[in-house]
Amino acid sequence: MLRTIFRYLTIASLVVGLIMIWLVLRKPALPPIETSADAAKSFNEKLNQLTQAKEQGMPAEIHLTAAVINSEIQGGLRAHPPPPGPAVLKDAAVQLEGDKMVAFLTATVKGVELRVTVGGNLQFENHSVRLVPSEVHVGTMPVPVSWLAGKLDMHMEVPPSITAMRVENSELVVQAQ
Repeated sequence: MLRTIFRYLTIASLVVGLIMIWLVLRKPALPPIETSADAAKSFNEKLNQLTQAKEQGMPAEIHLTAAVINSEIQGGLRAHPPPPGPAVLKDAAVQLEGDKMVAFLTATVKGVELRVTVGGNLQFENHSVRLVPSEVHVGTMPVPVSWLAGKLDMHMEVPPSITAMRVENSELVVQAQ
């Protein structure tokens, strides 16, 4: 009797493990990511607006769409490819939804391509902006955010002239002084 129960538990564990591996390695469908040369120019023009306002001592606010941000990300990845290593970032993109940001990351980890999706809110403090996750997927498998507490830290230092950064109405709003 005990042997039969053990056998069924072993088979169930194997099936669950195979399903988890399949969910992690399965590539989710990515939403269409907009990029263009005009959007990349727009990014530079808007940064120039911030710089000019700072030089004049005036406050400024710019609004960046996902297309503008993604164009800059793609240009940066092409201009500065990441060095080889056990984990290499191959592609990155963002989507802005209401007041949330969703980051789509494609990386090669030890020769296996993985897609990680992290969605959440931006938190700005001490000249640093951080994506506070509310949902995480590795491949198509959802990962409880509580499991990643303290392990998933997506943040970026910003210049001291930046006084606020938030997602509002599906745009990234950057304020500077």
